[in-house]
Amino acid sequence: MSEQPLLVVERREDHLWLRLNRPEKANALSAGLMEDASRVLIESADDASVRAIVLTGSGERVFSAGVDVREQPADGDMAAHRRRRSAALSALTDALLDNPKPVIVALNGIASGGGAMLALLADARLAAENAALSLPEIDLGMSTFTGAAIAEQVGGLALAVDLVQTGRRMPAQEALVRGLVNVVVGRAELEDAAGRFATMLARKHPDAFATNKRWLNRRMKAVLAEARAAHETHRKVHD
Repeated sequence: MSEQPLLVVERREDHLWLRLNRPEKANALSAGLMEDASRVLIESADDASVRAIVLTGSGERVFSAGVDVREQPADGDMAAHRRRRSAALSALTDALLDNPKPVIVALNGIASGGGAMLALLADARLAAENAALSLPEIDLGMSTFTGAAIAEQVGGLALAVDLVQTGRRMPAQEALVRGLVNVVVGRAELEDAAGRFATMLARKHPDAFATNKRWLNRRMKAVLAEARAAHETHRKVHD
């Protein structure tokens, strides 16, 4: 039996669909999955035939449970693997932010930790009714410099404090009211709705869209650099 790909890549006319494909692991972000997604996003940036990108997850309940902290490296070197995992997450968030095309996330279920971070960095988010966003690191005894930075930049300090310091799940309808998602639909309608939203953004002037995106994301890029530096300092002190 052939091994299933970590990332399913599908072309639908001028849209590129990326599907996180570890349903047995709640689509947790392994180092390999993040590296594959980064590669495809970087390649698509220079492909003029791709006008929009849709990112979603396999299954009916979970978009992504976040970074797979339980993943075991083949060589047993956990310290090196943590460094690889951290670098892979940084590279993926950069590839998403730097992609000049519209990137739409279709939240088929719960997006936790790193999964929520990816969703919040997209140009638009459409959510199924059963979807939710959470930054639950505090309940695992962990700080989340990057999650806090993204949440604050997207939704403001009050929202970031709510998500980061409680670790709670914010249901899709509340996320809609608070401006974190653009549309909430029934699960069966999600892919069609995401495709229509992608088509709408793909029709915008590509150079103008890319220039606007770079400008709109300039502060996000700065706060992510600050958060990564703080995370590295924290890691050295506490490892």
